[in-house]
Amino acid sequence: MPIARKHQVDEALPSCFHCISRCVRRAYLCGDAAEHRRDWVRDRIRAAAASFAVDVLAYAVMSNHLHIVVSTEPSRVTAWTAREVAERWAVAHPRTGADGAPVPWSDAAIAANANDGAWVAKARLRLRSLSWFMKSIKEGLARRANRDDGCTGHFWEGRFRSVPLLDQAAVIACMAYVDLNPMRAACAERPETSNFTSVQDRIQARQAHQRDRVRRTAPPPTSPSSAELVPLVHAEGPAAHEAGPEAGLWIAPIAAATVSLGNMPVITLDEYLTLVDETGRVVRGGKRGVIPQRLAPILERLHLDLSAWMELMHHAGAFHGSAFGNVAARAREAVRRGARWIVDVTCGLYGTTHPAT
Repeated sequence: MPIARKHQVDEALPSCFHCISRCVRRAYLCGDAAEHRRDWVRDRIRAAAASFAVDVLAYAVMSNHLHIVVSTEPSRVTAWTAREVAERWAVAHPRTGADGAPVPWSDAAIAANANDGAWVAKARLRLRSLSWFMKSIKEGLARRANRDDGCTGHFWEGRFRSVPLLDQAAVIACMAYVDLNPMRAACAERPETSNFTSVQDRIQARQAHQRDRVRRTAPPPTSPSSAELVPLVHAEGPAAHEAGPEAGLWIAPIAAATVSLGNMPVITLDEYLTLVDETGRVVRGGKRGVIPQRLAPILERLHLDLSAWMELMHHAGAFHGSAFGNVAARAREAVRRGARWIVDVTCGLYGTTHPAT
């Protein structure tokens, strides 16, 4: 039975969620003749991330559904001025042009909203809401897709699903699961070719940063391709883990994903890319028995079982439960909801010796 959103989400507290939304009647969100919509989807997610007190940690735009992993930071809204609230609302909820494309608000309309105290108070609360965050993405896409298809009616399959991620390991595991979706669906061979995913964005940003470092520090290349020979996911010491590689990204940096819940060791960008890359090779090849040894140190730091990790990445429904986390985190969440327990859907990911956190 579906759980009411008010029991899953306390909008006054920072939390992490895996959000999933699917199209009705197996309609295409993207793909086939609707491939151009992938840009629409990413643009809507980017606009929402720039407007709400919500960080996008991972996303994947699939042919008929959408995955987003988010971290809510509701306290941010208190620091925004009335003008900033109005500007953020205008970005998240653009006007619609005749062709369905978003049209910016006028400065006069933004100023009028900023001068309305009651409106600002209401908008401030909505800009910290996960439900309004997803609404701003889905509603505009539905209207534009229906106009594109020349039809009316529902485009999305009811409300979106939001699965609370209760601990650090759950957040990282879900991010990797989302980033690996195109490979699991045989739509991509490697993370760097997984179009319209957060892992591709991170890889491209890191590669650009590394190429820039090569150009700034190395002698002039002897051939046009020399500057392109930059390793993809191999760690290069502390200098490789500075903020620089993700500085230009609109999604949240790995640091935001690894410290948001504050109870686990931080993993670096290179370690996360290694985790996705090595896992993806096995998931794409279907070799459940082959466990890349380079994953072991990363997963041990997250207190996760190595063999269960691979089983989980193959298991399509694991991140669709009512909550995801270790036994202690699930017990606390059950108490908060007034439930007796929350079923473990992790394929034994945490093992039997995971410490209570």
